[in-house]
Amino acid sequence: MTNFENPDLQIVTSTITMDETMQNKHDDDSIIDISGRSDIPISFGTDLSDKEPVQENIPQPQYDPESWKIGKKYLRKLSLNDDQTAVLNRLWFADNVFNEIEYCRIQILKQFLRAVEFLQTQCIPVNKSYSTVIEELSEIIVCLQYNYRKESLNYRYTYDAVQTEIFNHILKLCENNVREVYGIKRKINTDFNYTHPDIQHQYSRKIVSKLEIFLTENQHQILDADYRTNIILNENNTGRWKTKFDTIKEDYSNPLAFEREIFRLAEVNTKNPSQDTIFFEASKFAAKHDKICALKLYLHYFEKDMNTSKLDRKQLTKNIQKSLFTTTEQLTDFEQILNEFVATRNLDAAIEKAVRLYLPKRKKIIIDRNAVEDVQRQHSGTVALLEEYLREDGEEGDSSANAVIPSNNEEELTINIIQQTPEIHIQKYLPELNLSEIQQEILDLFEKQSFNIAQEEMAVYLQAKNLFLGSTIDSINDVCFETLDDVLIEEEDEYFTINTDYYKKLLNND
Repeated sequence: MTNFENPDLQIVTSTITMDETMQNKHDDDSIIDISGRSDIPISFGTDLSDKEPVQENIPQPQYDPESWKIGKKYLRKLSLNDDQTAVLNRLWFADNVFNEIEYCRIQILKQFLRAVEFLQTQCIPVNKSYSTVIEELSEIIVCLQYNYRKESLNYRYTYDAVQTEIFNHILKLCENNVREVYGIKRKINTDFNYTHPDIQHQYSRKIVSKLEIFLTENQHQILDADYRTNIILNENNTGRWKTKFDTIKEDYSNPLAFEREIFRLAEVNTKNPSQDTIFFEASKFAAKHDKICALKLYLHYFEKDMNTSKLDRKQLTKNIQKSLFTTTEQLTDFEQILNEFVATRNLDAAIEKAVRLYLPKRKKIIIDRNAVEDVQRQHSGTVALLEEYLREDGEEGDSSANAVIPSNNEEELTINIIQQTPEIHIQKYLPELNLSEIQQEILDLFEKQSFNIAQEEMAVYLQAKNLFLGSTIDSINDVCFETLDDVLIEEEDEYFTINTDYYKKLLNND
């Protein structure tokens, strides 16, 4: 058999021949390899130094079209479950100054979740085919208002829309509940969209009446406003401090504790234009309990008032001044303290002098002993007369020093402040606006009333000045439009409102 007849043998033979040839090559360098095959190096993989860096497969953040929804936005912050997220995604806020504060919005949403849970678990629907009273009421509204058949497509769509409106109305009730806890007197409108008498009756009976009790009893679960939130709330609601001030007065125990609470209250009203009034009212109250405390607080009022654009320099009432200053000398000394404070602006020095105001004053008498002995030797009889004279003179001096301000004087006592330097008139609003005096008064009135004034109140105010409501408001908007590129005074429900950011743009900061 030939090699061609046995292929396996042919392969083996070829292999042996090749091996012998390679061996002979290594043995004899003179042998030239004409096989046409070169050495093929063993591959140990790609060199790491030459290897291109591997791109890590990092997932790129993708745009979420539902990220604006409330449930999505507060998913982690409120640790929401799937059902809570779905409910909050159906809500929307009618944005206002109060609920735009993040801390307040969170408290509103928490109270809303508690209210919905209460309605779903504690309020059993009359119709047992519905799992919650909200679903039952949604069915009632669809039937009474729209009269859709339950099997129709319009029914399902309308049913979901009505349920969403119910949730949003509950949200408004919860916002007013949080406003009440935070001392905001103005409430948002909570009128329900459906005016059908039967719907109003059923909704009030099944939802509103039960929530009124629940929200009142559960106000303690609303967290107190933090420091930053209080500053914002007091800036937008200039009279909010009065509620806290009443509480401080009720809890009065000693002057030091009272002062500490007043300073804490003033600190969170640092952006409130009524901050100086806090010290003034505190001084009036403290006069009944501690004179030094009252004088110190009045000096703090004076210091805040001097730093405002409009100086008030309110005088303490006649009765309070009589209780603080029992002698004309004390009143004169305090006037001097105030005048020095106006000139130096040194509050600490003024307070230190006020603290010493009631300390007894003793006149120092320096006696020349040698002269007395000489007189005694020459005029022994005159000495007795001189002693008697000095005794009588001393009694008269004490009497004049302790002269009490007559109580039958009906005129109010006035603390006279000497103007050390002429006052420089600081224009409050931008000069290029050319606001008239009445226009400036109206803007000042907005500032004092937290930039919200009832339309009826504004009408009465302008009527007393023989002005028309519409034309006066329009004139202010026209003057300010070029600066703001928007309307300054807007109508909201039954109120006139001003955006605080727009108002700040009108102020003259020079």
